[in-house]
Amino acid sequence: MAVLPFHSAGQQRLLGHVIKARPLRQPVHRRPVGRGKSLDDERQNGVVHRIRHRLGRAARHRALPQPSGPVPPRHSDLPPPGHSGRDDRERRWLTLRLPVAGQILDSRLTCAEPRCSAGYCAGRESPCRQARGGRGSPMEFRILGAVELRLGDREVALGRAKERSLLGVLMLNHGKVVSLGTVTEALWDDNPPAHAKKDLQAYVSRLRAALRGYGVSARIVTQRGGYLFLPGDEELDYARFKALVRDSGIARRAGRLDEAAAALREAMDLWRGPVVEDLGTLWMERKREDLDRYDRVAGYQALCAVELERGRFREVLRILDFAMVEHEFDTDYIGQRLIALDGLGHYEEFDAYWKEVYDRSARSFGTGPARELQELHRRLLQSRDALAPADLHRTQAALRALPPAQLPSRVSGFVGRSDDLARLDELLLRSRVGGSPATLIVAITGPAGVGKTELGLCWAHGIREQFPHGQLHADLSGHGSGPPRDPRDILGEFLDALGVTAPAMPASLSARTAMLRTLLDDSRALFFLDNARDSGQVVPLLPGSAQCVVVVTSRHRLSDLVTHHGAYRLEVARFTETEAARLLAGLLPDPAVALPEPATVVALTGGTPQAIRTLAELLPGSGEPPSLAELLLAGELASGTILTSILWSCDALGPHAAQLFRSLALHVESGIGAEAVHALDGTDAETTRGALAELGARYLVSRENGRFRMDALTRAAGERLALAQDPPADRSRAQARLLDWYIARVGEAAEALAPSRWRIADPARHLPGFAEAKTFLTDEEAYLAAAIHRAAGSDLARAVTLLRLLRPHLDFAGSGWREAAQAVLLAARAANDLGAEGQALTTLARVHGALGDPMAAEESLQLAITIFRITRDDRSSAEVLLLLARHAEDSGDPAYAESCLRQALELQAGLNEPAQCAAVHGELGAHLRRRERLEEAAGHLSEAKLLYTELEDHRRHAAMALELGLLSRRAGRTTEAIRFLTEAVTLHDRHPADHGRTLAALVELSEASCDAGEHGDVLLYARKALGISRSSADRGQAVRALVALVRSLAATGRQAEAWNESRQTIALVAELDGPLHDHVRTQFGRLGLWPAGLDP
Repeated sequence: MAVLPFHSAGQQRLLGHVIKARPLRQPVHRRPVGRGKSLDDERQNGVVHRIRHRLGRAARHRALPQPSGPVPPRHSDLPPPGHSGRDDRERRWLTLRLPVAGQILDSRLTCAEPRCSAGYCAGRESPCRQARGGRGSPMEFRILGAVELRLGDREVALGRAKERSLLGVLMLNHGKVVSLGTVTEALWDDNPPAHAKKDLQAYVSRLRAALRGYGVSARIVTQRGGYLFLPGDEELDYARFKALVRDSGIARRAGRLDEAAAALREAMDLWRGPVVEDLGTLWMERKREDLDRYDRVAGYQALCAVELERGRFREVLRILDFAMVEHEFDTDYIGQRLIALDGLGHYEEFDAYWKEVYDRSARSFGTGPARELQELHRRLLQSRDALAPADLHRTQAALRALPPAQLPSRVSGFVGRSDDLARLDELLLRSRVGGSPATLIVAITGPAGVGKTELGLCWAHGIREQFPHGQLHADLSGHGSGPPRDPRDILGEFLDALGVTAPAMPASLSARTAMLRTLLDDSRALFFLDNARDSGQVVPLLPGSAQCVVVVTSRHRLSDLVTHHGAYRLEVARFTETEAARLLAGLLPDPAVALPEPATVVALTGGTPQAIRTLAELLPGSGEPPSLAELLLAGELASGTILTSILWSCDALGPHAAQLFRSLALHVESGIGAEAVHALDGTDAETTRGALAELGARYLVSRENGRFRMDALTRAAGERLALAQDPPADRSRAQARLLDWYIARVGEAAEALAPSRWRIADPARHLPGFAEAKTFLTDEEAYLAAAIHRAAGSDLARAVTLLRLLRPHLDFAGSGWREAAQAVLLAARAANDLGAEGQALTTLARVHGALGDPMAAEESLQLAITIFRITRDDRSSAEVLLLLARHAEDSGDPAYAESCLRQALELQAGLNEPAQCAAVHGELGAHLRRRERLEEAAGHLSEAKLLYTELEDHRRHAAMALELGLLSRRAGRTTEAIRFLTEAVTLHDRHPADHGRTLAALVELSEASCDAGEHGDVLLYARKALGISRSSADRGQAVRALVALVRSLAATGRQAEAWNESRQTIALVAELDGPLHDHVRTQFGRLGLWPAGLDP
């Protein structure tokens, strides 16, 4: 080994300090040499100069271009002539004690490799990287492992661990400024020393000195609050790694696979261990993970990919087993291993490895391998050809063992249902997190066409990745053109999909169920059982694993599955108007097509997505909403129409439930009560309830607020069935039963509201209370109008009877009454039934009056009175005359009104109708009171009051008492007025009825009591009147009560309260004109409470 001749021990000692070698043990002898300097000081000055000269010369020698071939030693590098033995001993000592110096000389001056342009490789076991064709310099920085500075094959010491770590961090970011904060975190994480900045400066200073000492051109520059490492001419292994990987990519794309593989191998050889191995901070660990994943592992994967293209499958397996054993979950690792095993023909190992990967993924992550891996595995299996029989059998078995993925595709344009999907996600989460482990069974139920399957598939596709052992699907055909499928056949399909061969398939249903549960024990599989007929069809198909999820869709409520097997029922609701409009708008291809109103869409389609999609198909052609018949029959095939779908649900019904369904379709209208259904059915209550429960379980009827309803399409389909299957006589009998029940109930309600006869005690007869009767008529009004309309053409007599019973107790302002009355009128004229025609005209007059058409009302009444006079129907004539009198009174013709009333009173002489007679007396008395004919009025009102008292009609009795009280006040008989008004208030308290009359009685009594000076009663009745004032319609009565209250407060000396109440009263009448305003001003003016400047 050639050495650089350092001639003296002083040079050796100082060189040891410079390159941080082991310090010399010999003490330095000092002796004084003039002016405080020692001989050693002077000697060191000369030694430093000579060492710097020699190291600098070596560095310059390295930097100059070198000739090709061996380089002869220069004269200045040889020992001078006559060199003493002492110099030889110094040289030998330097070689032994300072091996780095020897390394410098060995690597820089002894290379004789012919391929090395610098001639640096002579005498080494292997040539340098440049001699091997590489581009590197013999001086190299290395961070892919421990931080090193290599000079040739030898390592140069770079100070302490922290300094090496700092250099490693800077080299990782070479060419970039690393901030002080980043460096501090890299070296000490979140726990830096108190003087971290000074420590860093010291580390950097020593590193700079060391680099300069070795003649390295790399520099550490302080810049912008951080440090910048500039590599200079020396090679950095990390930079070389990136360059080699880049070059390999270029070569691979150019098709030079051998060159690409060589470059990648050389790149991977640069990795010696963890990057910056000496630094163990969290920051560095994160950095190492990134470098390992995105550089080292990516490099090996690229090498494996090149070797796979070269067909070197064994080499790929060797690389994977050696270099990437810690990355066995990596998708590329698994894929490359599969391709290598398949390329070598190791099919048995291939299948075993895939099973291991699949089970490990399912066990660790709850999902199967990545989808691209599954596709690769399937493609490799299907691409095998020219196999030996054993391999062919194994490949077929492997293909059969692939986890089934049988879910159908989702429907396009799926909208809404976000709440349902969120609920299903919550159920899945709860089944996995809390509670005892059990199979999650979700029963998605609802009527035909409501979107059960679409909802289930949307959710199933969203969670399919959580079920790596397969997704099984079966259409159970519970509602269809054929019979429901046998669970045994479905289990056979499931077992076949799970890889069970025909010879191994059990024959019985129970054995197949047991095998399915055995195969899927502790497995994650998803079952989608569509269109189930009932729970009995589903139960044999249920798995036993708590890791499985079963989704069942059905038009049946599946109550047994819920109660006995813990299923969760999710009932799919019909679309709201907003959801229906959104779906329809998204389905129409032409935005210019006018959309129907959302309410019309829901009323026509029932809010089911199937019907809305059908409507979207029909709208562009017609331009207007189709009829129910068109919507029912629209479709390319008969099996795809809405009508067929609804009829499939009907096919699942029992005979009695099917009969009741057809009857209900004809009579359900807007809703029918349970008692009415019982009357329509004509059987006992228990049988009717059972049939209704079956219809509800099939979602053919729904129950809302105690009434049974059908959507328009279901009802239209049921009507078609009834007309096709039920004889007309059966339909007529059912309708007659229903109408008779309504006639009886309406008659009872009418008697409760206004008794028409003297009541005879009958324990067997139960009349409803006033409130109950009123509620019944209000609830049934819409249905009664529809029932009368429907019965007009087939049962005119019952329709007319219902009209006559209802007429005194309804205002006929609701929808449907005009059509019903006109239908009865047309039917009566067609039947030439004058009595029915007169009844229809009377009702039609009431309808016109309620709708604000007085001329049409009078015309109908004149026609009716003419008909009744012809038919000599005095009772109906008297009723029409009463209506004509009210109409004339409202029209400002009191003379004609009185004439009509007196004619009606004359007719009562030959009738035994006490209620009608009392009504005529009451109307005539009130008319005469308003005409100031008080004495005559008092006689008629007293007669009416007496009749109502005998009839026990307490509410009309109270009305007559109120009229008599008004009359007495008008006559100035205050005491008598108070007696009648007190009677009216008492009756209203006991028998609440008309709110307006109760309030009027309280106000009149307050004023009468105030006039009589009974101020204590005034305070009571006035405050009670104010308490029941509810709306602006009551404002006039409230003002009158307040005036009476203020008068009584002032009269009793409670001036402050009177003032406060008067301010409230004035505020109420500030915007009013007329008599009420004048009344307040007059009364408050007398009391001195009217503001002086209020009137203009």
